[in-house]
Amino acid sequence: MNPLYQQLPSIFNIAAYFLKASLNQENGERVSFYYQDEAYSYRKVNEEVCHAAGLLSELGLERENRVAILLPDSPDLVFAFWGAIWMGAIPVPINTACKLEDIQYILQDCRAKILITDRAWCEQLFPDGNTEDFEFLRQVLLTDGEDSLSQRLSQINTVPTPAPTSPDEPAFWLYTSGSTGRPKGVVHLHRSMAVCAQEYAQATIGLKPDDIVYSVAKVPFAYGLGNTLYMPMAVGAASVLTDANNVFDIIADLNRYRPTVLFAIPAIYSGILAVQEIAPLDASSLRLCVSAAEQLPKSVWHKWHNTFGLEVCEGIGTSEFLHIFLSNRSGECRPGSCGKPVPGYDVRIVDDRGFDLPRGEIGNLQVEGASLMLQYWNRHRETREVIYGNTMRTGDKYLCDEDGYFFFMGRKDDLFKVSGQWVSPFEIEDVLLQHEAVLEAAIVPESDGGQNLTQVVAYITLKSGFEESRQLKDSLRKFVRTNLPSFKAPKTIHFLDRLPRTSTGKIHRKSLLKARQLVKPSN
Repeated sequence: MNPLYQQLPSIFNIAAYFLKASLNQENGERVSFYYQDEAYSYRKVNEEVCHAAGLLSELGLERENRVAILLPDSPDLVFAFWGAIWMGAIPVPINTACKLEDIQYILQDCRAKILITDRAWCEQLFPDGNTEDFEFLRQVLLTDGEDSLSQRLSQINTVPTPAPTSPDEPAFWLYTSGSTGRPKGVVHLHRSMAVCAQEYAQATIGLKPDDIVYSVAKVPFAYGLGNTLYMPMAVGAASVLTDANNVFDIIADLNRYRPTVLFAIPAIYSGILAVQEIAPLDASSLRLCVSAAEQLPKSVWHKWHNTFGLEVCEGIGTSEFLHIFLSNRSGECRPGSCGKPVPGYDVRIVDDRGFDLPRGEIGNLQVEGASLMLQYWNRHRETREVIYGNTMRTGDKYLCDEDGYFFFMGRKDDLFKVSGQWVSPFEIEDVLLQHEAVLEAAIVPESDGGQNLTQVVAYITLKSGFEESRQLKDSLRKFVRTNLPSFKAPKTIHFLDRLPRTSTGKIHRKSLLKARQLVKPSN
């Protein structure tokens, strides 16, 4: 059991816990976050959160009611999220990169009583101005135009006291990306953020009060929620709120705000390196770089280290555990690995029957920790398929080496056999990314259509200055054979302008299996 969890009082409201702690530590005038040209102090954030709680109460929101928040990372999102938790309601932040049909599904599935969004989204969701298709929705609050959210907050005089919630009752929901079906509502408790802040932000990466944190992942994602909202707040640090999503805007932000900590995903690290000559990043303010969401290729790790003199502390987490539970540490990074367990988490590699496997063998990743979700909302069968008591079987395949470092080998349906031997796509992708012509690479299995044998197929995007050709394909195959057993060399290579990605930025492998229409004609 996590030591912090044992210490939490029976009455515990996570919004009050973080906000009051920041003020009690005389951090009131310290910057909580930067947004565009403004700096918001902890005192200002506390005031606006209390006003948001008062407004939501006046509008009839009650404890345990859901309030959907469909906004880019912005002050309004911060105030609404914490304000809902303060008064005992359940905020449900929704990723603005989701498909419209998924957003409509989430609104109905979570039974949101209030939606907070902007006018542009409102017009898409309710083109005729009618909200009756959403049977639980009673009110839409807009953040722009007349009677905006900020205007209404300024008129609030009555501030409710924090709801007397329990550490073990729901505080907020996050929705999965829906890459394997409809998005699932992940129900998290009031204690979850406190656990992650202590065990990862403080005990593992050593976040400090004078840090400025920049997160590429946005607040509606578990990774971004921790990076931007509650982990900096837990230590009195500052964060940057931004809607930047392409590599050039991100570089401009990093050069502007001069953060000390960067949380990103592998595609961003690779992208920054690819454009360094035309859009240089000044990384002199950075002391810590973190990567998660998918595997960081070793070639990218080494190039980043050689270019900027900075390690990238790769880790892995899930929406179900809220944040990272395996992590590398500064000065102890092992490129290609997800590191070692974060304090408070028991991480094991087990076989299909749940028995521990020897180190060096590929098996199922099984994790136990106090930040584990309560359930998938209204999905009892799916919940019971992955949760066993306080433990979750993540669906990922891993191996643990003799030194205790964990290596991601793929999702259970990513691994495949060629010539009777297991193939991990990430091993081949990592080699391909070391080739001078390759910007991105993804490996999937395909049947040869003749003898019904599985073959390795590569989908590749090229760096500027390189063009697809038969000679380049031969060069890529030879390069893989030089570094790996020959059966792992791609039988077929397709070149794409871009690789399809999920709303969380991961390569969408299932789309690649259907990507014939995206493939350029071969030379």
